Amino acid sequence: MTTMAQAIRNYVESADGKVTADEIRRYITSEYPDKWKATTLQAHLYACVINNPKAYIHHPSASRFLYRNSDGTFEMYSEAVHGPNEWAPPPGDDETTDVDELIQTSVSLERDIEDHLIHHLDSIESGLNFVGRQVTIDVGRVDILAEDSNGNRVVIEVKVGEAKDSAIGQIARYLGWYLRTESKPPRGIIVAGEFSEAVRYAASAISNLKLVTYQVQFSFDEAKI
Repeated sequence: MTTMAQAIRNYVESADGKVTADEIRRYITSEYPDKWKATTLQAHLYACVINNPKAYIHHPSASRFLYRNSDGTFEMYSEAVHGPNEWAPPPGDDETTDVDELIQTSVSLERDIEDHLIHHLDSIESGLNFVGRQVTIDVGRVDILAEDSNGNRVVIEVKVGEAKDSAIGQIARYLGWYLRTESKPPRGIIVAGEFSEAVRYAASAISNLKLVTYQVQFSFDEAKI
């Protein structure tokens, strides 16, 4: 069975040059419809990049074959073209966790957060009413769709960990679609573990967008033997 990493590699190799994240996304959506969530692709485009130092920490066993250029495009890594791998940390303890398992853990946490929000929408804003989950529209799939006390659509996107710049573009696309198709202007909420200063600057340019951070709390119960 083809993994997402293999699917991405096949496409980038066949492109024989630079490709954008949107081009990869369109290929995956076309060739493997409804097989993977958008967040799974986003995680792979983070983990499989050889010149992303943080990926070695968060996804130590990932197959790294992509090179990310300064303009945000991707291509197959070549030592002859891009130079030796200077981004990997010094060798340490062996890691045995597979990247797909790590990504699945991230996806599962996102679903858990969605589950909680659906039943506790008042925790992020009073008066919100649940409309739908994983709602498919022409330009993507909305994590949670709600309605506020004034009858406005509220698009809620959930991100595990720190929200990336791409989260702003994603929710702006959804808000633009609802603005064109419905009479009332929509609102947006991004829920994430944290937001960088750069993302906060980008969000401030969208007047109907709110950022909300979450905290994960653990509880423990003794398991029956």
